[in-house]
Amino acid sequence: MEYQILGVVEVRAGTDWIRLNGKQRSLLALLLLRAGQSVPVPGIAAALWGDSLPAAPDMRVRTLVSELRKKLRAAPSGPGPLVTRPSGYTLRVAPGRLDLDRFSSLADEAHAALAAGQPQRAVGAYDAALRLWRGTALGGTSGALLAAEAARLEELRLRTQEERGEALMAIGRHSEAIRQLGSLTADHPVRERAHALLMRAYFLAGYRREALHVYHTLRRNLVSELGLEPMHSLRRLQQQILSGTLHPETADGAAR
Repeated sequence: MEYQILGVVEVRAGTDWIRLNGKQRSLLALLLLRAGQSVPVPGIAAALWGDSLPAAPDMRVRTLVSELRKKLRAAPSGPGPLVTRPSGYTLRVAPGRLDLDRFSSLADEAHAALAAGQPQRAVGAYDAALRLWRGTALGGTSGALLAAEAARLEELRLRTQEERGEALMAIGRHSEAIRQLGSLTADHPVRERAHALLMRAYFLAGYRREALHVYHTLRRNLVSELGLEPMHSLRRLQQQILSGTLHPETADGAAR
């Protein structure tokens, strides 16, 4: 079985995609996020229905689990990956069969390479990690708990994109960093770290005016949307660019 949650939640057996309805996708997503762990029936019910529990929620959960188990069973006589435990239900996932696990391993590899002064290797690992994303995580699911998990996964992706921008700057690919970080800041107009990195990318590429424009745009967005001023490190970065005291050899750490 191959499982995907970095986009619409999907599962594949061999070359065949298994058709799931919305509640089955939500249940599968919940079990995948807790892969190898026993998830109790009340926890499943709360995740799937929240405060709007159906009549006989335990029975509804058991019926839904039974439906999903049949779809995930590779052979009619096989045990299948979804098993019943005394404390709930457990989905057994083989190593490397969940896209989130592969993403996490590649992102960790890239982060370690960047920290070790190997930015070229880091860019390759970041690229491989980000290619695993097919859209918004946990697509096709519902429920407040899964929405919160989707937001957590999206934050992981954003941090990975930011780190990739850093790696690109470290190997002198400033124009590519500007394109990536520019797209990121356009989608997230009050995300301070992304703006700080874009300022650095512009500065390292020789575009001082553009770097300062990024700061002013961010400040305007923060004040108008949140009533906040930029964080201290961003204000310091702006002042260093204005005063000419920021130098290319020190710019790499200026906004961290």
